[in-house]
Amino acid sequence: MFISESTLRLLEFEKSLFPFAESLRGELGEKTLSELLPCDTFEQLEARRALLTSWRDCSDKNGDRWLPWNGSAVTVTGLFPQAKRSGLLLGEELLKIRSLLDLAMKTKTALIDFEAEYPAFASLARRVRDFASELDELAVLEDAGRLSDNASPRLLEIRNELETLKRTGRKTALRLMDDPNILNMLQERSLAWRDGRFLLLVRQEYVNRFPGLLVDRSTSGNSVYMEPRILSSVNNRLMLLTKDEHDEEILILMGLTRKVLARERAIMDAESALGAMDLLFASLEVMRKKHWTLPELSRATRFRIVGGRHPLLRDAAVPVDVHCGGADFTTLVITGPNTGGKTVVLKTAGLCVALAWAGLPIPSRDGSLIGNIDAVYADIGDEQSIEQNLSTFSAHLKNIVEILKSATSKSLVLLDELGAGTDPHEGAALGVAILDTFRERHTLTLASTHHNPIKQYALMTHSVETASMEFDSENLAPTYRLLMGVPGKSNALLIARRWGMPENVLKRAFASLKEREASVEELMGELNERRAVIDKMEREMDKERAEVGRLRKNYEDRIAEIEFQKDKIMEAADKRALDLLSKAEGTSRELIRGMEEAAKSAAHKELSGKQKDIQKIIKGLEARQAKRVARELESARPEAFEPRAGVTVCVAGSGIVGVIESIKSGKAMLIAGPMRVEVPVSQLVETKKTAKVATPPADTSALKRAESVPSSVMVRGMNVDEAVPLVMSYLDRAYRAGYSSVLVIHGRGEGILRREVHALCARLKYVSEYHLGDISEGGYGVTVVEFGG
Repeated sequence: MFISESTLRLLEFEKSLFPFAESLRGELGEKTLSELLPCDTFEQLEARRALLTSWRDCSDKNGDRWLPWNGSAVTVTGLFPQAKRSGLLLGEELLKIRSLLDLAMKTKTALIDFEAEYPAFASLARRVRDFASELDELAVLEDAGRLSDNASPRLLEIRNELETLKRTGRKTALRLMDDPNILNMLQERSLAWRDGRFLLLVRQEYVNRFPGLLVDRSTSGNSVYMEPRILSSVNNRLMLLTKDEHDEEILILMGLTRKVLARERAIMDAESALGAMDLLFASLEVMRKKHWTLPELSRATRFRIVGGRHPLLRDAAVPVDVHCGGADFTTLVITGPNTGGKTVVLKTAGLCVALAWAGLPIPSRDGSLIGNIDAVYADIGDEQSIEQNLSTFSAHLKNIVEILKSATSKSLVLLDELGAGTDPHEGAALGVAILDTFRERHTLTLASTHHNPIKQYALMTHSVETASMEFDSENLAPTYRLLMGVPGKSNALLIARRWGMPENVLKRAFASLKEREASVEELMGELNERRAVIDKMEREMDKERAEVGRLRKNYEDRIAEIEFQKDKIMEAADKRALDLLSKAEGTSRELIRGMEEAAKSAAHKELSGKQKDIQKIIKGLEARQAKRVARELESARPEAFEPRAGVTVCVAGSGIVGVIESIKSGKAMLIAGPMRVEVPVSQLVETKKTAKVATPPADTSALKRAESVPSSVMVRGMNVDEAVPLVMSYLDRAYRAGYSSVLVIHGRGEGILRREVHALCARLKYVSEYHLGDISEGGYGVTVVEFGG
């Protein structure tokens, strides 16, 4: 996107960045923000957006401390020009570079750690090269920027010799001060170190008697600093060694400087990357604290601002909804009274587009959209407090001529007070011609005006829309709300009355208006008033719809809860009834076995008749259970749910929660507690509940036995003589293996196997309870057998 410095200045782009400046953590981000400009291409914009959204998602998930930061790190590229000329960077300057490179390496490591989850971080990480060798070289610097003794063997040698010589000097001075004659001449019994030499502070009256040379006077003038002759040779040697130390330090610093300058480009890139990271952090803070949003991006040439606010107006800003582009219109003409907010709307729209193209959040609500716009041009002669920029008609004209030369079908043009500053009729005619030229090019154009001919042009021309700033005619004050689709009155005479214009003057003004113009103004005023009423009614209806929606949701939730409780009660009753029927049937068969042969035949005949009734009851129970399952699936299963291995699910129509182990041929194998159950995939519902995990046996021997005994036995399709011995053997082995419960799968059929299995369970002492399974366990085709202690 192209946007000139003058246009950015008119939109007050730099001033509007203050929320980001307040949230930056240091100098690196400040430099990046000061140099920030809109992206050149839509692809660059998409890349910046992807980086910011990834940064937001990563911070939301991991907290803001996922990336290491050092607020004391500063910009260093400003040091390079002087370093190139002198070939020398001082220790303090090299220390700043080391701090920057250290932070860059730490952030690069963090970005790489999260790169797999957030691929957008890769481009940022690549901007930071490897500085391990430079950091090793710069490790010779101590925290204050002084070179450590080990910076070079020669420096270590010189400093060791200096330290030895200093100890010698101190010992010599102490011996001298122990002499009573000398001690009497001293101002104080202490050894001074000035300009690399050992000195003593001597009283003024003993200057000529003290055995030494006068070097300097004290601040008070009552004493002097003198070098004892006995220390002259030591001091001279100290001076030479100090010079050698300085020369060696310069050599080391120059070597380090050369190595740093050799990586100048890489260091500049690292500094830029760190600044970008700080700006990303600040952008996220602005979104959180100021509630700015990221607009949707579109490759179409259009924009939509929802609840836009100009940052410089702060809390006084009235949110505006404005859009332009797309199939409806490419030109928007905004009318309304002076000081009504027309210029603010133009600036807000242009600023939001510029901020979005800079990759930043914008001061608007969710639902905003910024499209593919190749340039923003503005001619804003602002007579309001935002800028105080007064322009002549000629200056306006010159600016618009340049815009006409450059604007394309993908550009956004902002024209304030179109046609003003000259004869109204000529100005209006010129304004209409300018707008029509931009319309034919399909250029996005926002223009404000007071001229009725331009308003009429907007009302009657295809792909041109009107909007107006709302005016409260009762209070004679603007509301600063933008009304899309309604032309507005200038209300100049009403505003004049508000400010105390004499009534006789106003009467003459009203009388001088031409009849046609007056009728148009009245029509516009009536439209405005009707639109205000309609807007108010819409807002009230929105509130009522929201309340109705809330009540409907509460009602539906309550009905669903009642149905759920009803299903639970009916399911429990059905299950209990079936268990009773099954046990009663088993008891009857036991009684028949004990009868005389003559009575058995009649009893069998009576029991067979009752079995048909029992089968009807069972089928009714199964039908009700199927309806419950279907109802739960309909209400609880989202369309996008795709069962897969590892997902925790609930089996519809039951409280069974398990984890899918595998899926094959439309059936899922669930692990639910100690059991593995095969269930049709169509009966699975996604749930947030936690699946129970089987508790392993207390001793390892039981564990080994359980591994060789399955949690269920299949006898479906067998006859009674085959099935009963197999079930008896299996139950015995399962009980000894330590199972608390197992499944016997006998199928539904006519219920013969089920009855025999139940009769067997009733006889076994180690079976504490047996009942038909839930739908998740196989329903009436499965018996759950529980073992007692």
